[in-house]
Amino acid sequence: MPNVCGIVLAAGASTRLGENKMFLRIGGKYVLERTLEAFEESGCFSRIVIVCQQKDQAEIQMIAQRVLQVPFVLAEGGGERQYSVENALAAAKGSDLVAVHDGARCFVSPQTVRLCVEKAIETGAAAAGMPTQDTIKTISGGCITGTVDREHLVNIQTPQVFSYMLLKRAHEQAREDGFLGTDECSLVERLDIPVSFVESDKHNIKITTQEDVLYGRLITGEKLRTGQGYDAHRLCEGRPLILGGVHVPHTHGLFGHSDADVLVHAIMDALLGAAAAGDIGRHFPCTDETLGASSLYLLERTQDIIVQKGFGIINIDATVVMEQPKLSPYIKQMRSNIAAALGVSLESISVKATTTEGMGFEGALEGVSAMAVATISG
Repeated sequence: MPNVCGIVLAAGASTRLGENKMFLRIGGKYVLERTLEAFEESGCFSRIVIVCQQKDQAEIQMIAQRVLQVPFVLAEGGGERQYSVENALAAAKGSDLVAVHDGARCFVSPQTVRLCVEKAIETGAAAAGMPTQDTIKTISGGCITGTVDREHLVNIQTPQVFSYMLLKRAHEQAREDGFLGTDECSLVERLDIPVSFVESDKHNIKITTQEDVLYGRLITGEKLRTGQGYDAHRLCEGRPLILGGVHVPHTHGLFGHSDADVLVHAIMDALLGAAAAGDIGRHFPCTDETLGASSLYLLERTQDIIVQKGFGIINIDATVVMEQPKLSPYIKQMRSNIAAALGVSLESISVKATTTEGMGFEGALEGVSAMAVATISG
């Protein structure tokens, strides 16, 4: 087997979707996670290069470490797809073949990946795609002028696999000519090199719009579930005030098991409720030796329970009800701590704070409460 490097493109701006699609969860898994799983399961690669934006590297590193057994490196994305691939080719130096794939095509099958690699080993260049099903017309001035024979038309996809030297030469020629292509085939075609066609399947869609996300959820049979959580603790002297894993300077802290982090406890109950997995007391009873530990550690254990039941976390929205002190300076760190403990993106975590304007036990400075809503999928 030749030395084959997989190149996964994950540096797009996702402007049409409005958020980074690599970190969207479909059927309980990140889009990028599904793509990397297909590459790993194909058994074709000696290493993988993941092209991404610098700001996403930490999260992508975390996902790749969890999924990949083969060695991988991250390469910085360029302003255009073509430049991103050029950066990846530099990182893939020494490979015999390279397989370029859009990270957003997360439903590619390992079999399709293997077929493309095998065909490229045979011919030097291969790309996945589907025969066009629609009747294609030409138009001019708003009028139909003819029909194109669809027998000779295909919708091209990825992976697109080439000998390393061929694709490098194609990129060098394109740069010299000032040509910007939409995919790797278009660059290789300019060298008059034929690219073999490998028929893919209808599920090899590219996640670009909300309609694609909905179709992806149909493919996976995803079900969305929601849970709510509530917790309250008394304020007392001599205890630190810990909220969302942040030590908030205050004269009083919260009384209770572990660090009495009322925010994290509400989130834990919301997650467990969404998964129909009981509550905090069931999984972390008063006799549990870990109850002296950080609540963030217990949150990590809660996330393990959710994953074991086949679910992934989509979103958490939580509110802390506390008269004083003001929590706004600490909210961002709370979100970051919670996201890290759950292994999700910061955008998936919302934390808010409010007061009761002097009403109730919160207003009387007797205690603090928190509410949370969690959405999971599986």
